[in-house]
Amino acid sequence: MNFDKWAALGAQGVAGGTIVAWLAFVYVTRPVSSGGIDGVLHLSLAAASFVPFAMISATHAWFAQQLKAGRSVIRG
Repeated sequence: MNFDKWAALGAQGVAGGTIVAWLAFVYVTRPVSSGGIDGVLHLSLAAASFVPFAMISATHAWFAQQLKAGRSVIRG
């Protein structure tokens, strides 16, 4: 059984799932008529929260790429 292939697939799933989680977070925190958040605050919240979500996603995508390339590429 090739563990690297399954690990790369899992890392790709986490990378995509992180972006979906950010989109869900932005959707849930959207301004509504009875809420206390306005459009400007929502935009700044979305922009500020994008950075950690994007870093987690990019790290997992890079890790998946390294796992797909094979053991000779990974140093350690």
